Amino acid sequence: MIISHERKGQKNSVHATISDESYEILQQFKEEFGSKSAVVDAGLKSLKKLKEPLLEDQRKIWCRARDELNMLLVGKTTFLSYIKGNVEEAYTKNIALEAIEWYLGKRIENMTLENFLEGLKGMWLAANYFYNIELEKNEKGTFQIRFNHELTKDYSIFWAQYFEKLLIDNWGCFVEAFIRNESFYLIIREE
Repeated sequence: MIISHERKGQKNSVHATISDESYEILQQFKEEFGSKSAVVDAGLKSLKKLKEPLLEDQRKIWCRARDELNMLLVGKTTFLSYIKGNVEEAYTKNIALEAIEWYLGKRIENMTLENFLEGLKGMWLAANYFYNIELEKNEKGTFQIRFNHELTKDYSIFWAQYFEKLLIDNWGCFVEAFIRNESFYLIIREE
């Protein structure tokens, strides 16, 4: 690679020999970026972010950690309950309601049960506790929500009990759990 120290405005001239594969990539993105040099600039900036992730925005780092390291988002109160080994406290002293209100952008008083369940689904998917959550409502108004994960039956039991308490405390509804090894179902009906 030859680097010319002659400046053209704020730019340096670079001359390089690249592989056929790299040249095809350069050609592929030339139209989108406007020029070959713009593709090289964007590629180098991406490489720097990849090699130096601390330069990334904090939100992007969370997204990368969630996806690449399979990390979970957890409230501080719940986290403190976990490290104390107090599961019952995790059921009662958590910010689940606040997290759902934050996610939906409205207070519980302005929600229907269905809104609340959609908020629960969205927030717990974003927090990476489950890889899939399916919510269905039948003609009688009974909800079935299925949570899929890749862990153990103990995980299913913990979260089924967690959500049962959350729903009963905030909606006074009937909740029945069906536990499986890597999933669980909740049947929910307003009383």
